[in-house]
Amino acid sequence: MNKTWIRRLQPADLDAVSELNRLAFNGPEEAAIVRRLHADQDSLLSLVAHRDDELVAHIEFFRILIGGKPAGVGLGPMSVRPEAQGRGIGSSLVRMGLTVMTGRGESIVFVLGHPEFYTAFGFSADLARPFKAPWSGPAFMARVINPGAPAEGELTYPAAFG
Repeated sequence: MNKTWIRRLQPADLDAVSELNRLAFNGPEEAAIVRRLHADQDSLLSLVAHRDDELVAHIEFFRILIGGKPAGVGLGPMSVRPEAQGRGIGSSLVRMGLTVMTGRGESIVFVLGHPEFYTAFGFSADLARPFKAPWSGPAFMARVINPGAPAEGELTYPAAFG
């Protein structure tokens, strides 16, 4: 059938999401980040995609402090089962997550990821450059999703990011 649908992550999904992240990233680091974000209640939105009865993708959104204030959102990790990549599932998760964050009134989203993928959604390394963060370079990007976003500041990530 190959029907694909997206829903919010349920606590019972965490083991499957951990395995998905391990497969997609060839290691346990991203799985540990997701588990810690949920354990620390730092997750703002966590979505999963199913194809038929199998969980095939996951995306995480979390709070980022800008200048000590809860003014930003982080996107990631985002993972798609290797055999399901290139079919638009990850893109659907990004679009849906950004729509939810926009509707919640969030103003700016940051991501550390593949520039070729994320620039298609309006993310820009130039927009992220004025922010002081643990990362820099072309893979560190930002996107304004509502008016009133800070233009610079020091970013504080949740403890899950070490």
